[in-house]
Amino acid sequence: MGYKVSPEILQTVTSVIAGVPEMVKPTWAAPCELRLDVWIDNIRISGNSQEVVKWEQQVRRRADECRATIGEVISVAHSYTFLGVVFDHSSRTVGLSTKCIGKLQDIRPLRLWTVAEMEVAVSRFLYAAAILGVRLTKFFFFLKAVRRRLSALNRGRLSLTAQARLPRSATREGRVLLRTLLRNEKRLITDASLHGWGAIMFLESGEVKIAGGTWITPPALIVQAEARAVRLALLAFAEILPQHIQVFVDNTSLQHSARKGHAKSYALTWELHRILRILDSRGVQASFEYVESRDNPADGLSRGAVFSTVDLAKGVQLAKGSGGFWRGRDSRICHFVSPAG
Repeated sequence: MGYKVSPEILQTVTSVIAGVPEMVKPTWAAPCELRLDVWIDNIRISGNSQEVVKWEQQVRRRADECRATIGEVISVAHSYTFLGVVFDHSSRTVGLSTKCIGKLQDIRPLRLWTVAEMEVAVSRFLYAAAILGVRLTKFFFFLKAVRRRLSALNRGRLSLTAQARLPRSATREGRVLLRTLLRNEKRLITDASLHGWGAIMFLESGEVKIAGGTWITPPALIVQAEARAVRLALLAFAEILPQHIQVFVDNTSLQHSARKGHAKSYALTWELHRILRILDSRGVQASFEYVESRDNPADGLSRGAVFSTVDLAKGVQLAKGSGGFWRGRDSRICHFVSPAG
């Protein structure tokens, strides 16, 4: 179409055809049992197979009424490609698609990059790393060099056609990152949430597992207590940890330090290194998110209170909000932990 807003227009049209609840009237919306993912002109419908088939037929009718052409259709599949990602629900794994791998292989040598090529290539690196759960802290200096050049571009000090001229150390890190992505190691599609010490684990079978305890040696800092709680919870559930885990903490300092992999505080850095060692030894990929203390279902446990139905309700709501609680055919596990105050 040629307009800058063309992708946004197409996203809106596709969302209406798909029946995304936020975009249409309730009578036109998809059933709440289904999960819809729309990206520009791509639609994914997840849920019970019979419901999926029914809604697929509805989407086709709407597309015909709007005179929209539907291209490739994969119906009721347990393995498919969506937005450059291969989803295999049988083995519960994700990986990069052949097309995505091909684009990574076609990237020119880093030392020859222009600023424009660098911007495109690094955006693909970040997308692929997010899919495979690659920890980017190992490539800090490469990303820092890229950020500096993009900052210079935004300020008008560099042009898109100028040579990027990345330092040799940054170039080496960039090549290692590219090789890591091209290996395309798969990760399990399981979600988990960990918050604190009291730890609560919700299983799809309906079981609820609880762990926790009092500090033998109380931490000097609350942020150290938060980090130690996560470490103890990982050890408590070590035998049943999923391949990918969402760690929810009610301390923003720990959240940001865990994402970077280090902290200014020696005590916190020591705890973080122990946490990363546990994760690496079991091949687990973790992401750290924030939850407010009042919404933390393990907050009472960490203070010696009995686990109640109110805490259970908080856990269920938080799990649903994380987008990974008992949805479709996937087996999901949710963890919550909170340190004693």
